[in-house]
Parts: sequence; C-alpha cells; structure tokens
Amino acid sequence: MQEGFKKSDIEILVSTMNRNSLDFLKPMFPSHFSDYSILVVNQTNQDNLLQSDYPNVRVINSFEKGLSKSRNLALENTKGKLCVIADDDIKYNDDFQEKILRVFNENPDTAIAGFRVVNPEGTVFKKYPKARLINPDILQLLSIMSVEMVLNKTVMHDEAKFDERFGLGAQFTMGEEGVFVFSLKNQGFKIIMEPEVLLQHPKEHTNLKISVFEKYYIQGAFIYKIFPRNYFKWLFVKIFFDLKQGKIKFGDIKTALKAAAEGKKDLNQL
Repeated sequence: MQEGFKKSDIEILVSTMNRNSLDFLKPMFPSHFSDYSILVVNQTNQDNLLQSDYPNVRVINSFEKGLSKSRNLALENTKGKLCVIADDDIKYNDDFQEKILRVFNENPDTAIAGFRVVNPEGTVFKKYPKARLINPDILQLLSIMSVEMVLNKTVMHDEAKFDERFGLGAQFTMGEEGVFVFSLKNQGFKIIMEPEVLLQHPKEHTNLKISVFEKYYIQGAFIYKIFPRNYFKWLFVKIFFDLKQGKIKFGDIKTALKAAAEGKKDLNQL
C-alpha cells in the first residue's frame, strides 16, 4: 500500500519582488517560517538580492518581471509533491498543512485543490461551495484564485505551467488563474474545490480598479484563450452579467466590444 502524503511533501511557493530580507515571511506563518519548506522567487535586480540562511527556505533571485513567470520558475524548481501557491501578503491558519494533507490523502489523484480564503475580519473572501466539489462547473472553476490553489506535482508533473501572457506584469494583467485551471481541465486532470479555510488574505484595494476599455481588452484575450470556439457567446455572457451587476452601463457596450476585439487580436499576435 502506497504511503500517504506527509508534511515534508508540502512546499510553499512564494512570489515576491525587490526583497533583501526574509522578514516579510514572519507574519505569513503560524510559527517561525524556518519550520516550513518554502521556495521564494524574488523578482529583483543585481543590486538588491535576497539570501537565505535557513535550510528549509530556498531563494531564487529572478531578473524577469511578471507574476506568471514567477509562478512558473517556482514550479520548475520545486522539490515539493504538494505545491502551495502563495503571495507575500497572506497569513496561513495554524492547521493549514493538516487540511492540505487530509484532502490529498483522501484524493491522491487530484491535480489541484482550491481552498477557502477569509479576509482580515474572518468572513469569507467571496462566495464558495458549501461542500467539496469534484470537477466543478465552468463558472466555479473561473472563480479559483491562485492563493487558493494547492497543486499535486505527482499527478501533473511538468504540465503545471501558467500562461506568461496573462497576470500582473504581462500583456494581459489578469486572468492567469482561469487560463491555468482551464488548461488543466482540458487535459483531463481532476480538480477539487474544498470548503476548508487555509489562509487570510487582505481585501482588494480600490485603487486597483481599471477602465472599461482595459478590463475588456483583457477579457477579450482571456475569453478567446479558454473559449475559442464560443468566443462571442461567452463575451456577451460577460457583458450581460456586468450590466446586471452594474459594473458597466449600456453606453459602455460599444467600448467593451472594441476593446475585446483588440485583446483577441493582440493575443493572436503574441
């Protein structure tokens, strides 16, 4: 009988920028960060390098930009079987490792599990399924954020790769999670959404709001990437829901369509 996953199989893959000290890791973990297996990808320059004196904390200083590039570099260099995708501004619960192990030991053929996140007040970050979902539907898959993800490298091997055209610092500054998850879904991998809470995440900043044109420029590329045969159907579904929720006005539809067309065109040219 094959032995189950252990804590030593878990590695936390942290993406950060311009760090020269590991102090930023202190508030992220229930105990000292040296108690965990961590791989930090620090996007920086030659004059501002990060080093680690802890054997359980490895550091890669990268001179490229882009969140998806950082994620891919971490996945290429991980030693973990279970890879926890992390940002540098989150805080893990005391029992986060036990929850990860329980899910993957019950479902060892799962490629990716998406867990719950709460905000600093302790309320859930968004609407989540009430019970475990195996191979969720399209809209549920699209809701999975990168910091909710734990990846099983024993199942995916080298198939775990983010599209570097999407994400912060890339041509299309959002959507990397959805593109990543759909790529795994289309390859037939098993995906789970798990109701257990792993971590706390700060609220989104209001200054991150973008214009209708920029938003739909990204959406045009994103929708074409994951729904190439049903591009117009899903674009109009997106516009309909944004109208219904008051995120855009009827007068914005022409701008949205034009921006989406440009995003689709530019994705094809990249």
